[in-house]
Amino acid sequence: MELFTNLIASPVLPATVLLGLMVAWSFMAMLGAVDLDVGGPDVDIGQDLDLSVGSHATEGMALLALKWLNIKNVPLVVWLGVFSVIWWFISISLWSAIDSRIFTDPGWFWSTLLILKNLAISLPLAKLATTPMKPWFVVEKIGATHLIGQECQISSLEATPEFGQVRFRTEGAPLLLNVRTDGQHLAKGTKVWITHYDAQHRVYIVSPTTTESLPP
Repeated sequence: MELFTNLIASPVLPATVLLGLMVAWSFMAMLGAVDLDVGGPDVDIGQDLDLSVGSHATEGMALLALKWLNIKNVPLVVWLGVFSVIWWFISISLWSAIDSRIFTDPGWFWSTLLILKNLAISLPLAKLATTPMKPWFVVEKIGATHLIGQECQISSLEATPEFGQVRFRTEGAPLLLNVRTDGQHLAKGTKVWITHYDAQHRVYIVSPTTTESLPP
């Protein structure tokens, strides 16, 4: 009961919610219900970030902060997963050991300050934890067009014109690529060709190499 009370304490609740969302997302990704986009940090933050209100100096500082935190070098979903665990652990540990003894019933003001304090501790720790991961996600520098014509295998439960994933074998760990089919519904294990790259939606279009589905 005390653990549950600590989990929903106001200074801990945001971290608990984020961790719960990441666990739920990971579960759906394992079932193939959502795209598990961890193939590489292929989002160009410098182009996608729109800070129309701020000045160029503010935009530069924001980009520098994102790069310093490794969000530019590690896929966002991976970074959020690491950060959510660290933030939750810091929040519940400090609340259980120290903060709850000082603030038995913190209002919104003190809760906000405690949340900010936990974030200030967790962000540098998330940077340290994700720094060794940066070499793992340099794969997208291969170039999207270089993969056209290559054979891979459906790794999600199925691939459709709306969503899907394939496993592309490399000399190291296999790459997981987000794909869409050219109209067919292909079962997990089906071998496919990468026919072209949709730059607008940042996905690969695939077609089956055979009419049969192979075991994963």
